Amino acid sequence: MSVAFDLFVPGRSWLHRLDPRVKLGLSLVITLMLFLWPVPVVIAPTLVGLHVLLFAVGVPWARVRWAWLMMLPLHVMVPLAWFLLQPVGPVFAAWGPFRLSWGGAWHGLWAVLRLDALAFAAFLWLFTTDPSQILRTFLGLRFPYTLALILALSIRYLPTVAGLYEQIRDAQEARGLVLDEGPWIRRLRARLPILVAVVIATLRLAQSLGWTLETRALGTTLPPGRHRTTWRPLRMTRIDWVVLGILLFAVMIMGAIKMFNP
Repeated sequence: MSVAFDLFVPGRSWLHRLDPRVKLGLSLVITLMLFLWPVPVVIAPTLVGLHVLLFAVGVPWARVRWAWLMMLPLHVMVPLAWFLLQPVGPVFAAWGPFRLSWGGAWHGLWAVLRLDALAFAAFLWLFTTDPSQILRTFLGLRFPYTLALILALSIRYLPTVAGLYEQIRDAQEARGLVLDEGPWIRRLRARLPILVAVVIATLRLAQSLGWTLETRALGTTLPPGRHRTTWRPLRMTRIDWVVLGILLFAVMIMGAIKMFNP
């Protein structure tokens, strides 16, 4: 299955073997750190460290490159918005609502790198977690079954929708559709047939998924004394408890540092 349809990278590394709830906790701790200290001295090492960790556990460069390509629009829009609309320091040019400053461009650069780090903190979980374990992750955290299913399906089918877009785009280009020529208004209009086809395909996919869930009696009330069973329930191992303890200790350290050095 291509990158566009499945984010999971099979492997036998220590990170793959971790309980998915612990891996989700690791991603959340990294996210918390980036929110508490949105400064270059934290953002840059975190982003580099996430890439080193991903490569160390066997995530291929093609998967990481795909993630960067998906975030490419942010690398244009966020720095440009800061440069034009959010001046920091001396303003060297101004007209209308625009105030240009090199400080704004610098802050825009680090703002988008912070978004990259947040995204790769999430990819750390998605790249190393089997899609079949995503639902059990939320159920293991005591989420209501309906909410857990909605979250799991959303995470599972977002790459599928992205794959549908790529397939339809390639098919339209093979039929002669020109997407990358002319002014940007023309380029946007050229993508309109692709978006319409993606919406139709997504609605059909949702209908098929609804029928599938209905045939499996989703939403029925269980008889008294019965409960929903799980084929492969999650079980914490010793290494899971060790990593979880390290994460909790890290959260306490971050809270103490933030409390005494706001």
